[in-house]
Amino acid sequence: MNKEKGSVNGTHTWAGPQLDVVHLLDSADHRFASLTAGPNIQSAGVQRAGMDDTTADSTEVAGGDGVGFAEQARRRAETEREAVEWAIDELTRVIGEQDVDLAPLLEYARRSRKSLPDRHLRAYETMAEVLDVSSDVYAVYVFAYAELCEELADGTGRSEKHPKGCTNVLVAPSKLESDAGFDADSADAESDGPGALVLKNRDIAGRGTRPKSVIEQPPIDDYHGFLTVDTCGTISTFKGVNDRGLVAANTYIDRTRDDIDPEDQLRNGTVIRRLLEECATVSEARSLLDSHRTRRLCGQTLFLADASASALLEIDPVAERITVDDGPITIRTNHFVDSASTRTGSSTKRRKRALELLAGEARLGREDLWAVARDHANGPGDESICRHPEPGTDEPHAFGQLTTASSAVFEGGSPVIEIRMGAPCGAERARWAFGEAIPDDLRTGQRWLDRLH
Repeated sequence: MNKEKGSVNGTHTWAGPQLDVVHLLDSADHRFASLTAGPNIQSAGVQRAGMDDTTADSTEVAGGDGVGFAEQARRRAETEREAVEWAIDELTRVIGEQDVDLAPLLEYARRSRKSLPDRHLRAYETMAEVLDVSSDVYAVYVFAYAELCEELADGTGRSEKHPKGCTNVLVAPSKLESDAGFDADSADAESDGPGALVLKNRDIAGRGTRPKSVIEQPPIDDYHGFLTVDTCGTISTFKGVNDRGLVAANTYIDRTRDDIDPEDQLRNGTVIRRLLEECATVSEARSLLDSHRTRRLCGQTLFLADASASALLEIDPVAERITVDDGPITIRTNHFVDSASTRTGSSTKRRKRALELLAGEARLGREDLWAVARDHANGPGDESICRHPEPGTDEPHAFGQLTTASSAVFEGGSPVIEIRMGAPCGAERARWAFGEAIPDDLRTGQRWLDRLH
């Protein structure tokens, strides 16, 4: 294999054909980086027979009770029907009023869904069959919602178009209080202490027509079940924890290759859902990512945690490199810290503020993360961590504004989710473990609808 050796700022790099992996140790006064590179590695324990970069598994996969992905999608569509049908009908009305041409968005949606694993495609098709809505608007809602919001935004007082949103924090066990974990008060609590904590503030455009629900997908065949809070009626997942305690959450980065067609580009929400369904540990998640060419991924920072390991990955498809930060506290918004990317005022200010809130020698707990989630410094508005529409903008739907639609805290190794539905500054906090009964109004999206109206 032919490799070229180079030196940048005293750091040696190896330019491999597929993937550079950079291990970074951060501190207040010094940074040491060691770079290694090599071809993608396919993990036999992660990549399933018959699967490669372009094909996926059978849609006939079923769990022990005979429920497969299509039937699970049907049940979910029935559960979330009222919220989704309201949202699609409202979008249909607004699209008609503004005379938006959906043809380019539909073409992108048609091509992009070819990148899905077969089981996710069948889930989408099944939900589309159940829901009594415009099939075209539903396709755009699932595959091209951010692009639709660009068309519907009023053009004044808008959030920066790129990057799109979210603020995430990961705190490793070495920086956590001994009682920071979800099981700290349990008689069965492990003596080893808590796993890493991960916070995600989910910022989206068009919050007013993007209903949220708590979603639990059960294990199906040899795929893990997972727990998350995300958008009703969609198939993507941008954060969650699975039944083995693997946590995955991301932030979007504006780094995408122009030479990769939508059919071949792995969507961020697909990547995270696959990690939750197919992996039990951070190591397995890393192996699954390595089994794909980095150029086919979308730009993102990816937070991973299990019971004993955690890491932050900066995934850069343009440079074809994944940078690994496994420091005790890692914070990302919507720009790369260790690589080149679009860097905007909002993203920079939100990360700087989060660093200020968590600075110092003290150990941290969940309350510290929630304090970050609801912080209004530099706002409340586009530049605060808890993001709200700027005054005089396109309420009630906020198509041109990135606002915080939900927040969640996870613990590596614990199949539990702690959430605030809506802006974390005002929403009540709730927690569920995988397999526990979730209130109907949270499963259906009704609580979201009630708050909207």
